Amino acid sequence: MADLVDSMLDLMRRLPPTRTEENVAALVEICPDYADDLLGSVDQPLQVKTDRVSGKDYLACDCNRDGESYW
Repeated sequence: MADLVDSMLDLMRRLPPTRTEENVAALVEICPDYADDLLGSVDQPLQVKTDRVSGKDYLACDCNRDGESYW
C-alpha cells in the first residue's frame, strides 16, 4: 500500500509543477482510497472559494481541508 503512495508521489515529482492541481485530481480519481495520503503530501496552490450558504469568500488551503472538502 505504501508503495502505491510512494509511486504517486514520485510521479508528482516528475510531472510539471504548473499542472499540480490537475495532476493531483487525476491521481485521486484513479486511486480514491489514497486521496488523504496524497492530498496530505502534495503542496497545492491556495484558492479562493465561495461558501454556497453564506456567499462569503474563503481561503481554501491545507489547514482547513478535510479529505476533498473544506470546512
